[in-house]
Amino acid sequence: MLATTMTNTEESETLKFKWGKMRGKGGKKKDTQFYESFTLDGVDYELFDTVYVQNGFAEPSIGKIIKIWETPTVEKLRKIKVQWFFRPCQISRFLNGVKIYYNELFFACGDGPEVASINSLESIAGKCNVVCISKDARNPRLSDETVWRAEFVFHRYFDVGKHKILEEVDDKIVGIGVKNLFNKMA
Repeated sequence: MLATTMTNTEESETLKFKWGKMRGKGGKKKDTQFYESFTLDGVDYELFDTVYVQNGFAEPSIGKIIKIWETPTVEKLRKIKVQWFFRPCQISRFLNGVKIYYNELFFACGDGPEVASINSLESIAGKCNVVCISKDARNPRLSDETVWRAEFVFHRYFDVGKHKILEEVDDKIVGIGVKNLFNKMA
């Protein structure tokens, strides 16, 4: 999929969009509306879904939606905050001697701008099936079949500030409870 240079208004006219469940109001003036879900081109998205995001590169980025909102401006800009996964090729110089699975990603953590970023909601290019295979007690176990059918797996993290691969993380990453970032319960 190629990146486009459409304006938000042009995108809104070509993409079918509908807000889902509201979370509440916030922001400096308490006039920003936050949401738990939305529908874009017939696909339902929720907080903590993993998505492909078009970013101008040939291959879309992969991340988890950790915040959804609409700004109170005249344009009513729809935004998402995404916490990123890294492909091994993106952090290869930090993987010396680290064995990786063919479909493994590394979840961003630590301090730095590469952990998460704010994007236009319309930059979403679709859902991505990423499952966590960590043996962490906070992570719900999945069936072997579910893991086998996943596009990608992760069980380790990349600390963007320290440039290190981590096996475990604290209870929160960028203020989000780590339980929300592991596998969802069915």
